Amino acid sequence: MSENLPTTSGDGTASVVELAQELIRRPSRAGIDDYGPVLGVLEGWLASRALPHRRLHDGQGQVAGLLVEIAGGRPGPWWTVDACIDTAPYGDEAAWSFPPDSGDVVDGWLLGRGAADSKLAAALFCHLAAELHPRAADLTGGLAVLLDIDEHTGAFGGAGVLTELTHEFLQVSWVLC
Repeated sequence: MSENLPTTSGDGTASVVELAQELIRRPSRAGIDDYGPVLGVLEGWLASRALPHRRLHDGQGQVAGLLVEIAGGRPGPWWTVDACIDTAPYGDEAAWSFPPDSGDVVDGWLLGRGAADSKLAAALFCHLAAELHPRAADLTGGLAVLLDIDEHTGAFGGAGVLTELTHEFLQVSWVLC
């Protein structure tokens, strides 16, 4: 994956922000909210672009995240990028100057829980996978995008499942979080 690749879709900033907004507008507070809505947004976005993805399940059968895998056409090292899609609780909502699930952009700032950690990164990593997918056959190695829904509980379930998969068949060489 060390090739210098020209962009094919122009400036994708607006699309990244739009996906991040949809994620922020789906509350996914660790241990509080149902993760189904935020997973649904991601799965719909990935499926609409024919990106190979699957849900990861922990040892108890609970969903722990999503994994997007873009395999290159030649053997080589795999890169993994990881972003959590669960968030910390909102705390005192009256202390917020905007709704925690706003997702609005105001004066150039994306607002809401998960804008900085880490729904924006999840949106960016999905776009990275979409950019690489059409030319995967020309690449060496691969890209794994881990979208963990169990980070803010402290359990890191998605990362744990990925570690188990790495030992079984996925040969990850680099992990960026």
